[in-house]
Amino acid sequence: MTGTKDGTARAGLRPYQIATVLFCMFLNMLDGYDVLVMGFAMPHLPDGFATNPQKGYLISAALAGMAVGAIGLARFADVIGRRRVLLAGLAANTVGLAASALSTGFETLLVTRFVTGIAIGTISVVIIVLCQEVVPPNRRSVALGLVMIGYPLGTTLAGFAGAGLVSLAGGAWQGMFWIGSALGVLSFVVTAAFLRESEDFLARKGAKEQPDPAVAAPQDATRLLGRELRSRTVLLAFGYSMLTAGYYFVSTWTPQLIKNASGDAGSGALAGIMISFGAVVGGCLFGAFGLRFPGARIALVTSVVSALAIAGFAVTLQGPFALAMAGLLGGGTYAAMSGYTSTSTAVYPVLARAKGYGAMMGVARGGAILSPIIAGYALSVMTPRAMYLAVVVPLVLAAVVATALMRVTRAVETEASRVETRPLVSPE
Repeated sequence: MTGTKDGTARAGLRPYQIATVLFCMFLNMLDGYDVLVMGFAMPHLPDGFATNPQKGYLISAALAGMAVGAIGLARFADVIGRRRVLLAGLAANTVGLAASALSTGFETLLVTRFVTGIAIGTISVVIIVLCQEVVPPNRRSVALGLVMIGYPLGTTLAGFAGAGLVSLAGGAWQGMFWIGSALGVLSFVVTAAFLRESEDFLARKGAKEQPDPAVAAPQDATRLLGRELRSRTVLLAFGYSMLTAGYYFVSTWTPQLIKNASGDAGSGALAGIMISFGAVVGGCLFGAFGLRFPGARIALVTSVVSALAIAGFAVTLQGPFALAMAGLLGGGTYAAMSGYTSTSTAVYPVLARAKGYGAMMGVARGGAILSPIIAGYALSVMTPRAMYLAVVVPLVLAAVVATALMRVTRAVETEASRVETRPLVSPE
């Protein structure tokens, strides 16, 4: 039995596994586009459509919906299956984007962004779990790195759409949402036609022989706030909250803040694109270094790098140095988020994997929801430079929490080694 498991761990990737990982990356790209498209559309909203505080609510509406989807709906992937929940999320996402494009006022757009956020929160949890369950254990860091790259690719697409397509359409911001809706239809069709259910989920339901000792974990060991999982749940939620608060502030408000500071919307869009491009590089680096180092250690180092980068960005806000710091900021912050994601899925058993990651992601949306709203109000009393410098604090806190998570990871790895050496069937 141990030999079979070891052989599985060393196995390469089959064509279906590669295709599934790449498709999950595409879905994460769609999620990145959906979340940040509002940030790039804001400068092009007509006068009187929304005030600065209301624009903050428009950004946070999707993030609030993501919290609902990640905590309340994604957990059903542990009950009815990854594939079914993913299909439901894609359907809701497509409808929400189309409704956003048809919005004629602030209130309508606010509601449709919330609905879209619910779908995004659900999808983003399922694809992270699915991409790691479809591949052998020795390929999970690479799979996760590839899928995580999809998010900044989506934000980069949103940036180019904002900088190019809106201009070609004479300032019509609705086209950005129609593009997302069309991609949602395509994703739903592909999922329905080709995507199979996770083998780990089927194993847990008794359809196949259990491929992972964690499947056999008792129910009381899968309660997120139970004795065994409480500390890691709290640490992951708090640290990831700090990272997401910083990341969503800089990635959503940068186009508007740089426009306010320079009077040039193009400079703001370019800075936003550099943050997204840096995030792509950060995801690639995580995929490479994740094979050699634990996710918590990567999160520690890259959180510190991000804190230094945003301090450097705040010095000038414009020019080549600022753009370089924006790229470093995006790369460092996103690599840190990838490190937390990797740690989350590694320290939870299969029975708690979707709800564990969903809880971390959903709770973290609290900081992500508040930061754009606070920024909208803070514009009247703070300079853009002071707002960026304030983000150093949550990034440093995320680094401190990552240090504690390194100890949790080592303890889990030690326990996993004991489980693997223990016979799955007791001798008579």
